[in-house]
Amino acid sequence: MLAITVAACVNDTAREITLQGAAYLFAFVTTPFLLEASAAFIGICVVFAINGRRIAKEGDGWVVMEVKKPDEAKHEPAEPQEKAG
Repeated sequence: MLAITVAACVNDTAREITLQGAAYLFAFVTTPFLLEASAAFIGICVVFAINGRRIAKEGDGWVVMEVKKPDEAKHEPAEPQEKAG
């Protein structure tokens, strides 16, 4: 990158080619689909970054739920049901 900058400052032809290439690149990136897709991608990345910082600061928010098992002796086996028909 440094070589391109030096060449663009020293040589007029290199400057013209560099500026024309930058203009083509800008035109390509700002086409409707790529601009919207890149804005959406950057937005999702920002949301993930903010959420990652929040989780690192506050913790993940998972809780352990205590589940009490009912006594096994209280349950009686189910009586068989008669078939209808």
